[in-house]
Amino acid sequence: MATLADENENVATIESADQIVAAITRITPELQELALAEEEARQLSGRTIAALDATRAFQMSIPRAYGGLALPVAEQLRVYTAIGKIAGSTGWVSWVTTTHDRWVAMLPEKAQEDVFGMEWVGPRVSGVLTASGPGKATPTEGGYMVEGVWPFCSGSPNTAWSFLGAIVQDGSAAPDHRMMLIPAGDLEILNDWNVSGLKATGSNTVRIRTPVFVPEHRALPTLGARADAAPPPDAVYHNNFVAFTSLLSGAAPLGMAKGALDYFMARVGKRAITATMYAVQADAAVTHLQLAEVRLRIDAAERVLTEDAKEMDRRAEAREAFDPMFLAKIKFDVAASVRGCAEAVEILHRASGASTIQAANPMQRYARDVRVATIHAQFNYESCAEEYGRLLCGKAPFNPFAAQGQPGPGAGKMRHA
Repeated sequence: MATLADENENVATIESADQIVAAITRITPELQELALAEEEARQLSGRTIAALDATRAFQMSIPRAYGGLALPVAEQLRVYTAIGKIAGSTGWVSWVTTTHDRWVAMLPEKAQEDVFGMEWVGPRVSGVLTASGPGKATPTEGGYMVEGVWPFCSGSPNTAWSFLGAIVQDGSAAPDHRMMLIPAGDLEILNDWNVSGLKATGSNTVRIRTPVFVPEHRALPTLGARADAAPPPDAVYHNNFVAFTSLLSGAAPLGMAKGALDYFMARVGKRAITATMYAVQADAAVTHLQLAEVRLRIDAAERVLTEDAKEMDRRAEAREAFDPMFLAKIKFDVAASVRGCAEAVEILHRASGASTIQAANPMQRYARDVRVATIHAQFNYESCAEEYGRLLCGKAPFNPFAAQGQPGPGAGKMRHA
């Protein structure tokens, strides 16, 4: 019997965002049918992972030297948005795992070969990218002995590796934060992801009880770059890695909003508004007002994210610095865009009637997923606004990541705040 992956023929010929989006569009209806079962399983199915893998969506941030696509940020944004339309969890796992490949590209070639040189179906790297890191790393010959407990490791059931934050215990006064690249076989997945939204992301806690060895070549300074790791030549690796991750995080919520709008528009000309004179919802003035509000929010979010992505690509191509003001602007733009998308979905959900409370109905899933997304620290509207406003007033940023103005590895050592 044909599989979803079979729908995407001539995989080797897929090289552009247009081709990936077209392939994703072909399999979207079938993948949406899997969403309820995936929520109940609390992780994406192997069928979904294999189908998306066949579109090459998981290769967008892998260097060309390892058979990847190394696509510009603006093109990746379009792809992750298309995946977000399938279901919130599908979009979330896709961006949050696959963008870690950009971080792997900051490591020495030996580490890149470990990750990109292996045979694997699906995204390769999950992670918990916290600046402080709940893990502990003790220096030893050739590397570190690492242990700890890391919550919210999205995509952990679907990946071969995880980037996990740890503080190096070397007796120094200043904490040395590192991201440790650890194979999935060294991790215990606690299977504790039981939540109200983004239910199928498999964002479990991962644990290492008995310390495991992590070689030096798989340790990345959290607020810096390795002097022994030159970036790949493709422009995307000369983007600031914080800006890269932040900007693309807005794609999944944008996709959720666009998916909710598609679902609503497919029914607005067929259903009535109960307890009113309108036999067709599309005839009602209130519907016209609601749709205008929805399109404003979605279009504004897409426009802002796209403009920021294009500016990032321009700076990366020119090897220009990513100054703190631009980094703070990106974070606030993303937070504002996600809030706008959540507001759009809320309007659509309220306008869709009581039938949408059924567990199998995609509208309630979009609503729950995008609402939960807004709670993520990445999208904390007030904090991001304060950070951006501080810089606009000429004050120093309080977020250590916002102080990083370099484009990425190879541009000199990144500084701490």
